[in-house]
Amino acid sequence: MLSSINYDFINSVWHKDFFNASRSRLSDKDYKAMTNELNTIVQKSIDEKSDIVVSSFILGSYWSDTIWDAIYSKACGCNEEYSAQFFGLLLYQVLIDREETWFFIKQDVARGMIYFREKEVSEIKEEVAEVKATVSFDDLKNKFGD
Repeated sequence: MLSSINYDFINSVWHKDFFNASRSRLSDKDYKAMTNELNTIVQKSIDEKSDIVVSSFILGSYWSDTIWDAIYSKACGCNEEYSAQFFGLLLYQVLIDREETWFFIKQDVARGMIYFREKEVSEIKEEVAEVKATVSFDDLKNKFGD
């Protein structure tokens, strides 16, 4: 699930005509491999309790001989700008399709969109418990003084 920070839920990818036209140039195998890879990246963010995904941080500048090459060479006619836009929309679609709620913001810090996951109250309590279990007041006092 994907939402703006104002809780305006998104049900469909932006620039749908561009997305669908580019998508149609990819094989189902390529598309599935890319969505699987993005889901793996998103799940790793959850598992590592970072819960943040920045679209422009996922890819490097070199796409040849990677899973992403088909975006550049097939889907977007070797156009770098269109390829970056399609990749961003692909991640956007993956997050729409996930069961967790993800929010997005656009900031100057990153070229792409920044996504962060909404946490359940039980997850927050679990994280607090983990921190309490690993750090005692005496540890903090010894590290930072009185």
